[in-house]
Amino acid sequence: MKENKNKYSATVLLPKTDFPMRAGLPKKEPVLLKFWQDMELYKKMMAKASGKEKFILADGPPYANGRIHMGHALNKVLKDIVNKSHALMGYYTPYVPGWDCHGLPIEQALIKEMKIDKKEIKDIPAFRKKARAFAQNFVNLQREGFKRLGITGDWDNPYLTMSNVYEGLTVGAFFEALEKGYVYKGKKAIYWCPNCETALADAETEYHDKTSTSIYLRFKIKEAKEGLFGGIDSSKDVYLAVWTTTPWTIPANMAAAVNFDEDYRIMKLNDGGYIIAADKLADAFAKECGFSAEAFGKVKGENLVGVKYEHPLNHKLNPVIHTDFVTMDAGVGIVHIAPGHGEEDFYAGLKWNIDAFCPVDEKGVFTKDAGEFEGQSIFKANPLIIEKLKEIGSLIKQADISHSYPHCWRCKKPIIFRATEQWFLGVDKFDLRNRLVKEIEQTKWFPPSGENRIKSMVQLRPDWCLSRQRFWGVPLMVFYCKKCGKVQINHDLFEHVKARAMKEGSDFWFEQEAKDILPAGYKCECGGEEFTKEKDILDVWFDSGVSWEEVLKYRGLGFPAEVYLEGSDQHRGWFQTSLIAGTVLEGKAPFKNVITHGMILDQQGRAMHKSAGNSVEPDDITEKFGADILRLWVSFTDYSDDVRLSSEILEGPVDSYRKIRNTVRYALGNLSDYNPAEHKVAGKDMTELDQYMLKRLDDLIKNVRDDYKNFRFRKAARAITDFCILDLSSLMLDASKDRLYTLGAASPARRSAQTALFEIVTSLLRLLAPILCFTCEEAWQEVKKLPCGKDLEESIFLSDMPEGASFVTSAEVENKWNKIREIRSSVLKALEEARQKGLIGAPLEAKIIFNSSDKQTKDFLKKTLPLWPEVAIVSQAEVAEAEGKDKLEVEVLHAAGHKCPRCWQWKEDIGSNGKYADLCGRCAKVLEEEKVNVDVAA
Repeated sequence: MKENKNKYSATVLLPKTDFPMRAGLPKKEPVLLKFWQDMELYKKMMAKASGKEKFILADGPPYANGRIHMGHALNKVLKDIVNKSHALMGYYTPYVPGWDCHGLPIEQALIKEMKIDKKEIKDIPAFRKKARAFAQNFVNLQREGFKRLGITGDWDNPYLTMSNVYEGLTVGAFFEALEKGYVYKGKKAIYWCPNCETALADAETEYHDKTSTSIYLRFKIKEAKEGLFGGIDSSKDVYLAVWTTTPWTIPANMAAAVNFDEDYRIMKLNDGGYIIAADKLADAFAKECGFSAEAFGKVKGENLVGVKYEHPLNHKLNPVIHTDFVTMDAGVGIVHIAPGHGEEDFYAGLKWNIDAFCPVDEKGVFTKDAGEFEGQSIFKANPLIIEKLKEIGSLIKQADISHSYPHCWRCKKPIIFRATEQWFLGVDKFDLRNRLVKEIEQTKWFPPSGENRIKSMVQLRPDWCLSRQRFWGVPLMVFYCKKCGKVQINHDLFEHVKARAMKEGSDFWFEQEAKDILPAGYKCECGGEEFTKEKDILDVWFDSGVSWEEVLKYRGLGFPAEVYLEGSDQHRGWFQTSLIAGTVLEGKAPFKNVITHGMILDQQGRAMHKSAGNSVEPDDITEKFGADILRLWVSFTDYSDDVRLSSEILEGPVDSYRKIRNTVRYALGNLSDYNPAEHKVAGKDMTELDQYMLKRLDDLIKNVRDDYKNFRFRKAARAITDFCILDLSSLMLDASKDRLYTLGAASPARRSAQTALFEIVTSLLRLLAPILCFTCEEAWQEVKKLPCGKDLEESIFLSDMPEGASFVTSAEVENKWNKIREIRSSVLKALEEARQKGLIGAPLEAKIIFNSSDKQTKDFLKKTLPLWPEVAIVSQAEVAEAEGKDKLEVEVLHAAGHKCPRCWQWKEDIGSNGKYADLCGRCAKVLEEEKVNVDVAA
């Protein structure tokens, strides 16, 4: 065994702790997860807070079709910080995680796996059974992924949109909206994905740049009032100019629209005919197409209304109408109207009693109504239609343009507008739109900009298309009378069907005939006794939009929730559908506060995608660094904006974590022999430094609690980190080493420091636990092993976050120590300069001499002089008698005397005690009082 060269080492009270410097989080965190699981932590947290004020964060359901990604991790960690912070602040915080289990991605994955087409699915119940198993598999995988991140919740009882109860509640919510008159069936031009073969909600679309072929073409006027075009050559044909970026919609053209108030110019084409375009756009149009813009006459838009032109492909006569969406910012001022393929066009058709002709099937293929283009895919038919228009002389010019175009957010392919019969929820029924806006205004939004964002979306949104032409979802449980065709709206019928769905789920709708589902003896008002069933399913956004029915109402947690927290894309998704459903069914929004976070970007600010090779996976972080590093990164982000992530960016949280951990470790090490029952020092009897530190702790507690309550996690995390590094580590622990190590176990100054440290470290752990849940639990368990921790709760999450420090010193003491800290920074700078010059090695080799030209500062230095050796960690300090030149001067000299081998301070009284001839007088006195036999101790 190596001999200890310093025989006094064993007499120094060095820190002792089993809390390791190296965290080893990837291995340690799973052990802590098992500890929580074995003790049933969540149940105990709920039992502890039972009867207290509720704080319910309602979980927005992730989609069950893959492993968790960083977007999931950001979202769930933010939610967990909210829940854990409020639990520690004394609230009852049940958290019911959920999953969105129905929908297109699962259906498509199965179709691909089975190598079949949608139309080949004959056994729908069997297909749905496979879909259910597919979703359940990913629910299980994601659940384990979230638990690994330290997310606490009722994982054994989540809500699943495919569960029997949930499906029954969803069916009931639809029935209620239908009974109240908000839901109707009608034909409209809606977003349609030809690839997915289904209608899409507004929230299921996204815009990307697309190159399309735009065309200028002409419609020959066949019927017009005599003299309408003035004195032009009546033997020549007159045409309407039209411009479109969707040539495939020309077969569906049913009208041409003009602006009622604008002037239209008549120009002469190179072939001798005349063409009409808006006067304001005529010059640009003529230049683009290569003919003279000379005006041969003008006509008012209002006078063009009623003119009939010949459709160039089917030769039918179509009317000229006027609409308010014909603008003068592009094109020719005359709009080709296809009510079957455009929302504005559809409403124009309704107004002018024009049929929503739609010669396109669900796959985006022309039907026989499209004539010679039957069987052609619409996008592939573009060049064929253009060629036909050219052949018959209707094409003026074609050109490629790049423009923003709607795409399906699932398959990422271009979508179309297609007029079909669907079920809708009318957002203007019963003044609903204005009521939604009022609910938005009464909700608190974080960040505040979210309010205007969702408000503008709601003010402009169309009716909600509720029906989907798929198999995996909650069926629209609607019956039609075969005799009169009427939809059966009957409360008793609805209750009968809902009760069965609550018990069995919704599969029976696909397994049985209508007669087997209807109540015995049920008849239509017309007397009809035979019925058919609706074949469509509900939009999955309706599924998730009524999650509050299950989580808040059915489970009895109370409506509305305190918080909804999701990504900013949910302003047009879950926030909006939940708002609509809540307002329709309950008369108000299902939330009081809405928090939104941004998207995850890489270090260069690009969106993360596996295909781009720039994604960072949660598993990679937890396996390399541990989940607490990921959680700390989340807390440091400005989550209200898009956040960046990379290995380099994680270096910051890793470094901060290391400093926090080492500070906690050092504090724990100095509590190994502290027992509050025997050693606690009253606040009034503590040293001023310890009193000051408790005041700093009191400020920290109050600020962090306020930050947690207002979801300012970044501010809270920074404040805690700064306290650890700047207050606890750099000031108190550094300045207290001498009294903690060398003054003797029972020294009042040492016990004062330990009393303060115990309160600080246990408070700090509880403040930090919502963020660093694993590390704080690990440290808490270490404290529990010590005499000072024997009465602590079983888990840190069964404790309470402090509301303030146990003792708050006077403003006089606080101001005094704030000034000491200000001066100390100058002292530390001077010591470092002296070290670099070789004047001293360690600070304890130094003697500092203060001076000041300011009397008040000099008096302060004299008054606080006894504190400075401890505060500056030097051996000697004095204030010069001569008049200073600057407000603060710090001179560093090498300390006088010799180095004490026990306390390492340089003293001039070495050997003053003959029994300990090599020690300073203070150390010799300590050993005498402690009755330490140095030879035995060594």
